[in-house]
Amino acid sequence: MVTALLDPRKPKSIADYLTLTILTFYVALFLVLPSGFRKWTFLGIYTFSRLSYNGGLGYILYQQSFHQRLTKWAAKSKIFNRPDPNASVLRRVTYDLIKRELSAKMGSDYAFEAVPLEYNTWLLFRRAVDLILMSDFTSYMLFAIACASIPENQTMVLHVGRWTAGIFLFLFNLWVKLDAHRVVKDYAWYWGDFFFLEDLELCFDGIFELVPHPMYSVGYAGYYVSIVSRKRQLLDY
Repeated sequence: MVTALLDPRKPKSIADYLTLTILTFYVALFLVLPSGFRKWTFLGIYTFSRLSYNGGLGYILYQQSFHQRLTKWAAKSKIFNRPDPNASVLRRVTYDLIKRELSAKMGSDYAFEAVPLEYNTWLLFRRAVDLILMSDFTSYMLFAIACASIPENQTMVLHVGRWTAGIFLFLFNLWVKLDAHRVVKDYAWYWGDFFFLEDLELCFDGIFELVPHPMYSVGYAGYYVSIVSRKRQLLDY
């Protein structure tokens, strides 16, 4: 996801450009805000993004899993059906926009009108997931930078040690996510089984040999540690 979004050589969809615009806005906001407001502004943005991930996506996936809300909505609205010649301009434009959006990053074997409705619904859902995940990650990183400081009366050895440990945990966090995605691939990464079933045989090697659910345990090691280290700074602010 990150590579496809930031690599200029990769094809971009409208959702990608929207996500990049929002992330650029976050960075610009960080640069123009007075230092005293940055911390609380990005704490608010991050809190909203985290609630959107845990609460928003969780609720949507619950509804899809038990009631097929998204696929039923797609079937009822017929957003993936080719409009007839007498359809309104808005209907034709919406269809062309969605078709272009979902086809932009797919291979030559993808046929928008031939694949099952559940598959296209899942592809559309993935666009929302990418936006929320990138907003969550970027706002948290900017929040962490806004909170960064050099504590008084701290020895250089301890200061270097803290930064070294922090960089290590960040890189470890990155490796866990990338290796987990290598194993489960997009189907499991984006909760594809909530939309359709696919006959797959996964080989749980790499990070999965160390822990059973790495993305939500050791994959957040740097995140957990940073929360503990920043808690006192927020309370003392």
